[in-house]
Amino acid sequence: MIRTHMLLFPVLLGLLAGGCGSKSGLSDLQQGMAAFGEKNYAGAIPSFTRAAKRITDSADLYYTLGLSHLYLGELDPAQAAFNAALELKPGHGEALACLGQIAYLQNDLPKATACFERALAAASSDANKASILTSLALAESGREHHDLARLHLLRAQKLDRQYAPALYNLASLYRDKFNLREEALDNFEMYLRIADKGDKHYGKALNNVKRLRDNLERTQAEEVEAVRRDPAAAAKLLQEGMRLQFAKQYAKSAKAYRDALAEDPLTFNAALGLATVYKLQGQRAEAMEAFKRAAEISPNHQDSYFEAAELALQLKRTAEAAKILDRAIARSPFNPAAAELMARIRYAETRLPEARAYGEFYLSLLRPGDKNRAAYEKWVKSLPEK
Repeated sequence: MIRTHMLLFPVLLGLLAGGCGSKSGLSDLQQGMAAFGEKNYAGAIPSFTRAAKRITDSADLYYTLGLSHLYLGELDPAQAAFNAALELKPGHGEALACLGQIAYLQNDLPKATACFERALAAASSDANKASILTSLALAESGREHHDLARLHLLRAQKLDRQYAPALYNLASLYRDKFNLREEALDNFEMYLRIADKGDKHYGKALNNVKRLRDNLERTQAEEVEAVRRDPAAAAKLLQEGMRLQFAKQYAKSAKAYRDALAEDPLTFNAALGLATVYKLQGQRAEAMEAFKRAAEISPNHQDSYFEAAELALQLKRTAEAAKILDRAIARSPFNPAAAELMARIRYAETRLPEARAYGEFYLSLLRPGDKNRAAYEKWVKSLPEK
């Protein structure tokens, strides 16, 4: 549920303090507040309805009436109340967010997206923006716009690092849509560290952590058992490869690195050296595969992902480039280089709204005084939003 109800009591207390409406209207409003505070939404509705007949200029009152209906699952009267709030105050962000929630529940995802976007534009606090961005991500994911969903969740995290639902939904997105199990596990674990144990998703997250961890440990154990390793022999060949590379004998250096990997397939520096030598020789396809192998051996080595993705883009293998970079972004989400490269990949695929979204995210990570900002921002703004 969207985090809007936290603003309810300050809004209504302000309404009472303003002294608007008749005495009976204020009395009904007070009774409605008391019932709502006790989660007696069925009892709050008649009081708020009577109050609305006397207090006719309050968008917040209609919004509160709509929330009461929404919490009871009464979507049609809730929608009518939120629309009434917007008639009085067209920029009522909380009402817009709730209309987005109703559209999402009714599976009208384009309408949900439009409502959430308007609500986001009206939101003032980082906490509210994080909540709305998370809801917007769910709507975009439902429309198979997984890039946009990921970026909305990352923006939500950037705004409010303690907003647990963003982590839970990002973990689910990585597991279900990107097939990134390790990264999904990381995000579920981070969610558990900050979420309230009473949260309805807490138990699900615990189960997901157990299943993912068991699956990954079993897979890794099977892979290790299947690998024949001779680290000592690999180390000697690695040193030989490095010596030959320094001497610019690249073909012989590449063979030494390949032999080192044959002796121990988990020798990261041999894979990285092989990739570098292939790149120096202009063998882009071979270099790309070697950089991918280096990233598999050492999954947190960002440069290996970037090099592999850049080479895949040069080879016009854009789908492969994006898949490589997906893991880099999942492991280091606020690295500007990854956002910039993904913007170029989506542009090459003529997926221009996604290119713009990654470009905007890159700009949000860039230092304000960066000398390339103005030109890059001009390019980003030239791309269509939808």
